[in-house]
Amino acid sequence: MSARFSAVLLAAGRGTRLHTQVPKAYIELCGKPLLCYSLERFSECDQIAQIVVVLHRDDRERCERCVEETSKRVELVYGGEHRQDSALAGVRAAHEEYVLVHDAARPLVSPELIERVLEATLRHGAAVPALPVTDSLKRVREGQIVENVDRIELVRVQTPQGFRRELILRALQRACAERRYFTDESGAVLALLGVQAKIVPGDEFNLKITTSADLELARRWLSRGERRRPRC
Repeated sequence: MSARFSAVLLAAGRGTRLHTQVPKAYIELCGKPLLCYSLERFSECDQIAQIVVVLHRDDRERCERCVEETSKRVELVYGGEHRQDSALAGVRAAHEEYVLVHDAARPLVSPELIERVLEATLRHGAAVPALPVTDSLKRVREGQIVENVDRIELVRVQTPQGFRRELILRALQRACAERRYFTDESGAVLALLGVQAKIVPGDEFNLKITTSADLELARRWLSRGERRRPRC
């Protein structure tokens, strides 16, 4: 695999549902800020030539401490009001032909998952990791079940999501210009450009830290050695 990628790490979120005074990307997990885990993982990947960290303006000092020992070239850019604004800022700062966009709140991303997304992005121009939905799904209105939802064609998408830079840049620029906000990058690419991302197998360990329960689960996994600790 000779192509080179930029990795965009989204770390500007506040993490209000965690009810801590520390912004989410800098909450410690087994002694290290969440952001450090993603920095380590993407730094280990030979195909990643550049890492862009998208941060909040108030977090510059925290972020600089995290990236100071990172082996890859790292650029810091400020995010915007919405996640999508931050993703656009990060993609604009990316220099390589292909881009991976990853939530820093997913600290346990594995090298194998990154590799799957890289390979599928090169083949298809857009790739997203996803997991099947295993629970029964219902549509609820005013506290009552009103409809059964067929889960056969439904998946739970994760990050990193991979794209040709030109493709994701065009989609995010148009989405922000039209004030249409999507919860992930593949949603913008599909809705605005009609491009269907290739699905690759996701990873149950690649959880997104949203609540204190998620943080405790990640701690337990790390303490049992189910995800090795990075050297950040």
